[in-house]
Order: sequence, then structure tokens, then C-alpha cells
Amino acid sequence: MREPRKGRTILTALALIISISGTFVFLGQIFAQEDFEPMPEDDMMYDDYMMDMPGMRPDRPTGLEWSEQPMPEELRMTYDEFLDRTGHPRAMIPDYFLYDEDVPREFTEDQWEQLQRIYITVEVVDEVPTVGRPGYGLATRIQRELAAKEGEIATVRRVYEQGLDNFSFKIGYPQVGHEEIRPGMTSVPLQIGVIKQVRPGVDQRYPSLVYRSLEKFDHYQRDRQEFHIVDYEGGMINPKRIWLYSGAVSEWNSLWQQNSIRVTLYDVEGNEIVSGVQPAGHDGGILAEIVHPHTLNYAPMHETVIPPQDRAFRGGDLNLDYAKGWYYNFSFNIPLATLPSLDRAEAVLIGAGGLEGARGQTSAPPPGVRAFPDPSRAAVTTGVDRATDAARRGVGMSGYHLGPPVYTGVGF
Repeated sequence: MREPRKGRTILTALALIISISGTFVFLGQIFAQEDFEPMPEDDMMYDDYMMDMPGMRPDRPTGLEWSEQPMPEELRMTYDEFLDRTGHPRAMIPDYFLYDEDVPREFTEDQWEQLQRIYITVEVVDEVPTVGRPGYGLATRIQRELAAKEGEIATVRRVYEQGLDNFSFKIGYPQVGHEEIRPGMTSVPLQIGVIKQVRPGVDQRYPSLVYRSLEKFDHYQRDRQEFHIVDYEGGMINPKRIWLYSGAVSEWNSLWQQNSIRVTLYDVEGNEIVSGVQPAGHDGGILAEIVHPHTLNYAPMHETVIPPQDRAFRGGDLNLDYAKGWYYNFSFNIPLATLPSLDRAEAVLIGAGGLEGARGQTSAPPPGVRAFPDPSRAAVTTGVDRATDAARRGVGMSGYHLGPPVYTGVGF
């Protein structure tokens, strides 16, 4: 039983050997069809060998041919011309790309763009100092505190400027004391009273605005102090306090103390005759004074703070008895010859740094309206001549000479 199995195994091995031998014979015939020369061992013969390779001989046609065509001259430019055209910053491009034996190279804009993108990040920058753990923390905290304090001061200045227009003015009639009128005088000393009052509704708006603007900075530290605010919300006086940076409180007090009142007198042509300035008398407690201003009165039991003449600049009563506000008395010396042309006055609140705030002025006559009720020129001339003659008789003994009569009025 074992002899037939042994015969089948020998036949299978012979068939496998024949199959492998046939494969090698087939491959040998394929490679035998090409006559390849071995790679020369001598480097000097490498070029000759490459020329004998298929497709490398000039006399043999190939499927790929290389050609080089230079770019048109109008598309080529130097690096400086490229920077001028594009506005790019100068990159650290090596001189090899920029010059050819000291002659500037010329490339197209796309070629320069590629070099620019490669070398723009190679610029030399200053060395950034290393950050220390305690130093960085201290610097960060100090910078935040500086920003907070600067914010307080900036807010104080802003609400101060918003408060400069919270007032109105009433200008009194020019007054001359009898004892000031003397023979021989060439100038007249005038006294003009000015009343500054709080505009209606400001006592309920402005102090509350200051409180809401500064309340966000309220917290206690060693360099902070109490800042008192008095408002009039809900129909009653409400004193409040917040803790602000001491520098911000000092800034508030300093700003209001710099306020002043300027009064200017003008003639009928609108030209300035004289001007005067005096302190407004404000201080850091201005919020309380806005809510509860000073009281002006003539009663004998109270201090008299204004002259008894309660007349407006253009006539009429000011009705200032028991009025609330600030009174200022301005003194001016006006030449006697200029006095007849005095026509109107203006009062302005001047803040810190020359900022102009509230303004009040007496109304000038409307354009085209005569200054005298009688439209007759003869009546005007007669009245002026009579006044001039009376003045000449009064000062004739002193040797003072009056100028020609002054006629005012539009259309004459």
C-alpha cells in the first residue's frame, strides 16, 4: 500500500522543478532582447555613458524638450522698486538675491513676493526681558491701580465740566455814587451788580449725576478719603458720602476753586468797552450750595449783601429780595466821552483752563429798531443837544472839554 503513494510524491516534485525552470528560461529570453551596457566604473567616462543612454543622444529623438524664455523687461524690477510699488517693509533678504557683483538683480513681482514671505520673519528684534514671578505680579497690580486712579480723576474732570453750565445770570443797572461825581473828572466809576443763580431743576439732576458717576470707585484704602455729596432726590435733601482717591478729591476742589466770573460792557456797535474778572467763590462744597444756595435779602435783621438798587441793566425790577444765588459787584472806570455809547453787558462763568460755561447777557435792540421811541430825527437831535449843553455848563468851570454830541439810532 505504501509504494503507489511514494510514486505520486516523486511526480509532484518533478513537476514543480520543471515549472520553475520554465519561468527562468522565459525571463532570460526577455532580458536577452535588450543589450544594456554596464555602468562604467571610471567617473571620467560617466558623461560618455550618459550620452549613450536612450533619449540623451542629440541624434536620437526624445519626448520632452526644455526651453528657457527670459521675462519681458517691463515685468522685471529691483527690490527697492518692488518695495516702492507694494509698500512692504524691507525684509532680511540675503545679498545673493539682491545683487549680482554689486549690480542689483531684477525679478518679477511674484518672485520678490516669494522671497519677501520667506525672509520677512527673520528680522532681528530686541530681546524681550524675561518675566519674573514676583515682579510681574507687582507690575500688574500697580498698573491696574494706576488705571483705576486715573479713571477716577478723569471722571471728576468730566462731571466738573458738565457742571459749568448749571447757572444763569442777572445783570444789574450801572450805578454811580454821588460822591464820585466831581468837577474835572474824565472817567466815571461805575458799579454793576451781577447775580448768579442755579438753573431750575439742576439741584435735582446734577448732584445725582455726580453721585452715580463716582459711586463705582467707592472703596476704602489708606490713600482714600471721604467725598461728601448732597443731592435733592425725592423732594428732600440727602447727604451721602463715598470713599475716593485723595488725588481725585483734591482735583475736584482745585477745579471748582479756579472758577471766575467775567463781565464785559459793549457799545451800540458791539465793540468791547471794558471787561473785568473776579473769583466765582466756589469750592469743593459746590454740590451743597447748588441744593441750598445763599439767600439774598435787604431785611435789616439779615446781612445786606447787595446794594439797595434792585434794577435790571435795561430797566425794570430784578426782584432779588430773598432770592437764592451769588452776588458779585464789579467796578469799572469808563471815560466820560465813551459813557453815552454804553449799550449792553455780558457775564460768563470761566472754568479751569479757560473753559466757558454759563453765559448771560442783556438783550441788544433787534436789527432795524430805533433806539429812541420817537422816530423823528429832529426830536433825537434836540434831546442830545440839550443834554450836551447841560453837561458843558456843569463842567465848564473845571476846564474839561466835552466832545461832539453822540447820536444813536438805526436809520438816521
